[in-house]
Formats: sequence, C-alpha cells, structure tokens
Amino acid sequence: MNHEFALYSSSIVLRPFTLQDQAALTALTHQPEITDLLPDWKMTEEQLNDFLQFIIGSYVRFDPQDVRIMLAVIHQESQQLIGWCGVFPNDMLDPSDREVAYAISRDHRNQGYITEAVGALTAYLFEYTSLTRIVGIVKTYNPASRRVLERTGFKYVNQRRLSDGEVYDYFERKSGDSDVAMWDI
Repeated sequence: MNHEFALYSSSIVLRPFTLQDQAALTALTHQPEITDLLPDWKMTEEQLNDFLQFIIGSYVRFDPQDVRIMLAVIHQESQQLIGWCGVFPNDMLDPSDREVAYAISRDHRNQGYITEAVGALTAYLFEYTSLTRIVGIVKTYNPASRRVLERTGFKYVNQRRLSDGEVYDYFERKSGDSDVAMWDI
C-alpha cells in the first residue's frame, strides 16, 4: 500500500497517516470521550510518536493475506483529521480474527462519518484482500459504536468476556453479506 492510497466517500476520506498528523492525533487521544472507552490510547507524546511511526511503516509492509491497517479519517470539507479506522488482530481475540476498530472526535459524532469510514474500509478489504470475515467488539455500554457496526452490515453473534475482564458484544461481517451502498470507492 502506498502513501497515495485513499478511499473516498461522500463526506470523508480514509488515507494513510503521516507524521504531520501527530498534533491532530494527540488532540484526539486527549479527548476523554475516546480514552474512556479506549484506555490504550492514553499515550505520552513519545509513545504516540513511536506508534505513529510504526503505523506509517506498516503501509510498505501491507499484506493482503495478513491484513493490519490503520487509516486516518479526514473530513472532506475541512480537511481535518477527525478520527481513525483500521482492521487488525486484537490480542484479546482469536489470532485469526481481524477486528475493525475506530474512533471519532467528539466534535464530529452522530453525523455518520465513522459509519462511512467503517463501511468503506470493510468493503474495500473484502474486495481487495483475502479477508472473508471481519469482527467487531463493542463494550456493552457503548450503543453508538454498536449502531456503527449494525449500519455497516455487521451481525450480532453473542456477548463475550475477554481477557481484560470486560464483557463485549461480539459482531461479525462476512464477505458477501449485503453491503450498505452509501460510499463510492
């Protein structure tokens, strides 16, 4: 995957992160609306810089047989970084699972942007990689994230207590499940 890669939908663009995104990403990771649900994102400036460099380095190693990708969600009109969306393994899940993970700025919630991002990325990955199934996990007290998955074709499977001790709603979407045609790739 090259640094020119981008997925466009009606309101957002998914593109690779760059080092120039660090300040905007830092601002996002300081929002309690994000870190209360995703505590691993409470990073120091140095940790975030190392993580960002790791993500950027992963683009040249992108393997359609072993998907691990995280992209910046950019608001088309303002060109602002408003969130992130990715698909990768999660240590709390089966090693063969690829989980969709996402977050969006408190200033851009409830406008459909992250739903567009999840829909566009999963549709792209089903078409251009070997993935035939993507999972999603949602903390039971996060109905907004649950709606994102449901609106993008994920089906509820069950509740699971994972290694962090929390109970999650577990969803999956399989290649060939009906797509929600709300984006242009």
